[in-house]
Amino acid sequence: MRLTLKSLAFIIPGAIALSGFWACKGSQERWDGDYDNIETADTLTHHARYLTIADIGGGTVLVDIADPWNEGKYLGRYALVHRDSTLPADLAEGTAVVRTPVDKAAVYSSVHTGGLAELGAIGAVCAVADAEYFPESDTVAALIKQGKIAALGSSQSPSAERLVASGAQVVLRSPMQGISAPPLPSSVIPIELADYLETSPIGRAEWLLLLGELTGRRDEAREIFTGVIDRYSELVFKAGTSAIAKPKVLTESEQSGIWYVPAGESYMARMISDAGGVWPWADTQGTGSLALSLEKVAERALDADVWLLRTFGHTADAASLIAQNKRYGAFKAVKEGKVYGCDTSVKPLFNEIAFHPEYLLADYVAIFHPDVMKDYTLRYFSND
Repeated sequence: MRLTLKSLAFIIPGAIALSGFWACKGSQERWDGDYDNIETADTLTHHARYLTIADIGGGTVLVDIADPWNEGKYLGRYALVHRDSTLPADLAEGTAVVRTPVDKAAVYSSVHTGGLAELGAIGAVCAVADAEYFPESDTVAALIKQGKIAALGSSQSPSAERLVASGAQVVLRSPMQGISAPPLPSSVIPIELADYLETSPIGRAEWLLLLGELTGRRDEAREIFTGVIDRYSELVFKAGTSAIAKPKVLTESEQSGIWYVPAGESYMARMISDAGGVWPWADTQGTGSLALSLEKVAERALDADVWLLRTFGHTADAASLIAQNKRYGAFKAVKEGKVYGCDTSVKPLFNEIAFHPEYLLADYVAIFHPDVMKDYTLRYFSND
């Protein structure tokens, strides 16, 4: 029988349900396999929607990355085989073999270089795309200057010559719907990291386990991820004990006549709910964003208690909102000074929350329910 994850009798483990997400506390389930010489396999993932990792023994880990846009199809199927182990027989057709630990990887996103750095595997990064977007304080920026990491140019058209010269074994990149990735040299295996498409904060954080498997840092990744689950669970519990009523929450602002707000099944809507907030569009379907007019937003959120804004290069407060559009002055959050801004040019929100959603959740709980977070200092947002 050919070895695939689909051929295994996948069983989601028993877990503790808490405010809409599953917290398995790092437990493992085993299932019986029905293939030659392999009796059992360990499921290493339990939360991610698009990632499945299973250790089938013998130094081999099977990885399936589902196609978020085409049900039943895959962006990639991989056999991660330890460099000292023999290849398993009868791998399914189309399975890419990656020898691990990978010691030379090209990485297209600072989110993933950050995850590798936390695992102690930044030394495996040999090349990056979009180098200009790495801040000077980032370790990667320093390594680029030292010539230890190659700059490949744009992620949309990276230099194949520099990629080959870097000696990269794999490329870690993010797939985009309807956009074909540039072709890679035959010596390089693309690994499509679809973590940003997960709708569960814990599900997205679980993708750190894949980075751990690729670089031989399984234990480190599991320890970090278990800590994320524990802290996230504690914060959800804290929010639930607050004596303050759940506030109605509004996010972002109108841009070029359109106000994008998270749909009811989205990552951000889930996080606002977990933090003890009320999302005005919780009853809508979809995992992306809703494109609304200011008038449509006002219909549901004119009385929002809190307004959260992410900006780049400037701060956001009630005064700046009114200066931008006088009609914003009619919103309750503006009148009562409950506007919280995060300048992402100086706050590493996007790079950190992929694998540490508890960081952002802590800010949300502190803003929505300050009575249970009295000694907490906001990490990303401010109300100055």
